[in-house]
Amino acid sequence: MIPQSDLTNPPSDLDLARFFADMGNLLALADPIGRAIDLRDVEQFFDDAATVIELARRRQQEMDRTQAGRFNVFDLIEPDENRLSDIIADLLDPDGRHGQGSVFLSLLFEELSSKIGHDSSTRAKIVREAPTLGIQKFRRRIDILVETDVLLAIENKIDSPEQWEQVKDYLEYLRVHSRNWRTPAFLIYLTPNGRRPSSVVGTELADHQANHRLVCWSYDRELRKWLDRCSAECRADKIRHFLIDLIAYIDSVLKRRAEPAEPEDA
Repeated sequence: MIPQSDLTNPPSDLDLARFFADMGNLLALADPIGRAIDLRDVEQFFDDAATVIELARRRQQEMDRTQAGRFNVFDLIEPDENRLSDIIADLLDPDGRHGQGSVFLSLLFEELSSKIGHDSSTRAKIVREAPTLGIQKFRRRIDILVETDVLLAIENKIDSPEQWEQVKDYLEYLRVHSRNWRTPAFLIYLTPNGRRPSSVVGTELADHQANHRLVCWSYDRELRKWLDRCSAECRADKIRHFLIDLIAYIDSVLKRRAEPAEPEDA
C-alpha cells in the first residue's frame, strides 16, 4: 500500500496522491450490509500513513534547506496600511531604492491609460502623505501622490474605513490642480476587494469612472497584476524576490480580508 521510497528518496506528489487514494479503496471494501471491515487492514493503513507523513516531513525539510519556500518576510513584519503605502510609494519612485528607475511606475501608468507616455514616468516626483493644499479642506493627506505631466493620487484602505467625504475631497484636489481636468489626473482607490468609495455616488461616481478619473483597484486583482508585471520586468534578483513575497502575502493574507465586492450595477 505504501509507495516504495525511503528517507533519502521521499515519495513524489503523485506517490502521495496514489497512497491516499487507497483510503477510498479501503472503505469500499466495507460490506454493503454494514459489517465492519477487517481491523488489521485499518491498522495497516494508518501505520503506512504515519510512515508517509514522516517521509513528507523530511522531504519538506530538505526543500526548505535549499529553497526556503515557506519563508516570507511579510509574514514576520505583518505590514499595516501605512507600511504598505510606503512600499508602494518606493516602488513607484524612479529614484527608489529598488534601482529599477521608472520601470515600475511606467507599468502602473500602462495599467491606467495607454495615453500616458514614458516620459511621464522618468520625470515623476512621489510624495507620501501629500497635503491637499489649494482646496477648502486643505488639512487632508493623500496617501501617495505622483506629480509629473499627469497627476496620480492613490488612497490605500485595508482595515480603516473612508473618512467623511475623503475621496470626494481628493477628487476636488485633482480637479483644481489639473486645471479642471485639462491635465490628465487619476485617483486609484485601493482596497482588498476593489470596493467603491462611500463619498462619491450616483451620477458623480458614474462620471468620474467613465472618464477614468476614479479607478477602484483591489489588492488581489489589479494591484497583483501590476506586481506580477513588475516582477517579470525587474532585473535585480533581490527586488524580484521581494515582489514575489509581496504577491504571496497578498494571496495568503490580504485576500482573506476582502469582503464580498459590490455588484457593478449597485
